Amino acid sequence: MSDDVSNRMASLSRRGFVNAAGALAMSTVLPPIAQAVPANRALALAENRRPELMALLSDMIRIRSLSGESAADAQGVVKAYLARLPYRIEESADRPSRYEDHPEYMPPNPTGDGPFINVVGWPEKSRGRQFAMFSHIDTHSLDVGWETDPFEPVKVGSRLYGLGTSDDKGGVAAMLVAASALAELGESLPVVMSLHGKGGGSRGSLPVIDRISKTDHNIGAVMYVHPAETGRGLDDIKNAVQGVLDLELSVAGWRAPPMEIGSVDSSAWEDGGNALDMCWTVLESLRETAFADVQFNLGTMSGGDRIGSVADQASATFRLKFSGSHTWEDLVLAAQRQLETFSSSLDGSYELSIKTLGYRTNPGAADWDAPVSQVLRNSIEDVTGRAPDAYPNHYAGDIRYPIRLLGVPAYGIGSVGGNFYGPNEWVDIDDLVRLVAVLIQTMAGWDAL
Repeated sequence: MSDDVSNRMASLSRRGFVNAAGALAMSTVLPPIAQAVPANRALALAENRRPELMALLSDMIRIRSLSGESAADAQGVVKAYLARLPYRIEESADRPSRYEDHPEYMPPNPTGDGPFINVVGWPEKSRGRQFAMFSHIDTHSLDVGWETDPFEPVKVGSRLYGLGTSDDKGGVAAMLVAASALAELGESLPVVMSLHGKGGGSRGSLPVIDRISKTDHNIGAVMYVHPAETGRGLDDIKNAVQGVLDLELSVAGWRAPPMEIGSVDSSAWEDGGNALDMCWTVLESLRETAFADVQFNLGTMSGGDRIGSVADQASATFRLKFSGSHTWEDLVLAAQRQLETFSSSLDGSYELSIKTLGYRTNPGAADWDAPVSQVLRNSIEDVTGRAPDAYPNHYAGDIRYPIRLLGVPAYGIGSVGGNFYGPNEWVDIDDLVRLVAVLIQTMAGWDAL
């Protein structure tokens, strides 16, 4: 690599992974990399397995596995498929509560402690270094508005409708069929994982990948077979996720004694402690100190219970987005320290507190220009005819677990689909076949590096 390119990449790194990923996606010209399985061969293998892919995905759609439920029956389909391949099957029953003190834990949504069934297929024969693919078996909730039976796959043109088709049973099916094709070719098999990944990943992705991190796994890179939520399918690769932290600031002020009997509004305004005004002041203090180098998004603000009186209570909810070395725990601690400093200057006249809400996840980024990324990007371009783009704007994405816990690059790819978080969810079957081809070519290419 030339000094000019090295300096430019270092500069991009200093500006943060979000900007770097996008810039590299636009500026880097990939060198030619010989693929272990040519695109025409991978496409032929995938196309030949189209009926198998459709049957497998249809079987999974017909079995309910909503987020927050065990998914044991749906995982039975996965285990039955893996049993025909040279894999050792590892099944676990995981409870999120066991990971509440883990630095990568996020409370699952919807709540519930399972246990949740997760399945990992380990190749019976390993050649040392290996690679991995994972997808999630749990689906979105059963919302009102479906025009078809959500548990009965319906094909209309190239679209297959059904709950979980694109998010993410289509990914599970593509991963398994690709593994079967690799076995047929005699290629090294990847580790395959069918996990619970909805609602933050604490039901499956965190427990399983945390356990793997404590073993001599020899995993060199991971593919998350899940489409970017853009709906553009293989046009986008998730190579980075933003850290996100949701917080609520609460401020307690006071009202002066009323000057007229029974009239709250007769209290002297200037003698009260306006919690709403103080809430604004505290937020500005936090933005200038603890949150100086993170993105701050104010969500809601409320205070008081009437127009004519000082607001004696106020609260603000807001979201932080961050990258680099920040963690959500560090940001919470920094905010608490700043509140203590600020409170001491008020002589205890106001009560200030802060707590976490909803999302609390850490960032992660995989090198867009790493050799494994180049193999993946070339595979997508070979199969689809279009070079993919980096999509670094997602948050709470499960690629953060292998990046942060295994210390390896992880990338997320998937098929064109729609209505991820509502009724009438669908996946494009033609694109799902192309996804299988990309997985075949990429896994074989990674193994050949």
